[in-house]
Amino acid sequence: MKLLLTSSGIDNPELEQAFSDLTNGKTDLRVALISTAADPIDWIKSELPGYDVVPKISEGRLEKNQVWQETWKRGYEDKGYNVTIVDLKKDPDWIKEELSKVDIIDFCGGNTNWLREWARVSKLDTYLTDLIEKGAIYIGTSAGFCLAVPSFGLGWWKPEWKETHAGLGLVDFCVAVHQKEGDERTSEHKIIENREKIRKFIDFPWKVYLLKDGQAIKVDGDKIEHIGPGDKRVV
Repeated sequence: MKLLLTSSGIDNPELEQAFSDLTNGKTDLRVALISTAADPIDWIKSELPGYDVVPKISEGRLEKNQVWQETWKRGYEDKGYNVTIVDLKKDPDWIKEELSKVDIIDFCGGNTNWLREWARVSKLDTYLTDLIEKGAIYIGTSAGFCLAVPSFGLGWWKPEWKETHAGLGLVDFCVAVHQKEGDERTSEHKIIENREKIRKFIDFPWKVYLLKDGQAIKVDGDKIEHIGPGDKRVV
């Protein structure tokens, strides 16, 4: 399996080199861009028991979002890649057919719960592991990273909440993305504190990489590397 899991995208030479290593420097490859996590969402009051708010697509921000998607697509195309934007809200059979053709599947950042839910609805969660094991390279940024881990609720999950915190478990470690010392949500002591709280309710055996913006976890078979500028921490 080959994965490049980033906090803020492939945004520096070291991460660009890691991407090149995983692709063997090839650019005539087929790429699927999974855009769903970046959907413009508004959170509205819920009438459902157990939910305070529920997500709803913001129609007023769709056009701006589509412009961003085209810019993302052109960034790959300008380098020679053949690119398809795949929205997990589309027909599940079409999604599966498109993803079976590609060499790279790139999941952008955004809302992890929204992405995880559409991975379930589209049935992507039933076959993505198989695609990766057969050779498709998984690229994930922020929410796209969190989808790949066993649990992404480290910074927010509470046992009374209905939202799932379980990722797809493509890797056997967890992550704190956008980690920054001095930030109350992502500082090392807060991550450790949250982990201990979660362990009172669920089994949480995984180590946690503290991933600063500009850093990534590169997975190539059994080899796992924490790369990018700055100090590297795992708890």
